[in-house]
Amino acid sequence: MSIKDDAAYLRSIYIYVAISVFLFALTAVMGYYTAQLDPEFAASWTEELEMLAWILEQPPLMIMIIIFLKNLLASATAMLLGLGLGIVPMIVATTNGFLLGIVGYSAVEQKGWLYLAAGILPHGIIELPVVLLSIAIGLRLGHMLALSLLKESSDLSGEMRVAIHFLLRWIMPLLLLAAAIETFITPFIISRVA
Repeated sequence: MSIKDDAAYLRSIYIYVAISVFLFALTAVMGYYTAQLDPEFAASWTEELEMLAWILEQPPLMIMIIIFLKNLLASATAMLLGLGLGIVPMIVATTNGFLLGIVGYSAVEQKGWLYLAAGILPHGIIELPVVLLSIAIGLRLGHMLALSLLKESSDLSGEMRVAIHFLLRWIMPLLLLAAAIETFITPFIISRVA
């Protein structure tokens, strides 16, 4: 597939992209206000993040690899398990959005909006769209599977090939770039803001 073909495919899945962005944004807002209204419940969501604190004790290159693999696993899972009628991509979108809202509230309360932006934007400007695209492709695969189960015309195997193509050509390299930025550039920017 050429870049022109990839661009055409992206235009063809705009509705799935819109759904993934909507679900993520809605649950991020819900997470933010949940953290404000029920701090104990919010704390139970961030326990997983506290268990991952050991990652920060690793050498920077190892931190980058771990971040990359974690995000790649989430993206590949959201995308390829979309074949489960799109349920997994919706779970990935809503749980990640909700968690970001909770973490965002905590960061704003402790250090302010500028600190939150410094902690998210440098790598998030790449990482979030890539993860949301993975979710959108997963939703598309789930929709194609539903159509084929209903005996409607759909090229499920062709859609799967496109999904794997996007995973290898775009999602993996961009997530690697985002992980490098998160490891080496984001901490520097946060230190300037803090």
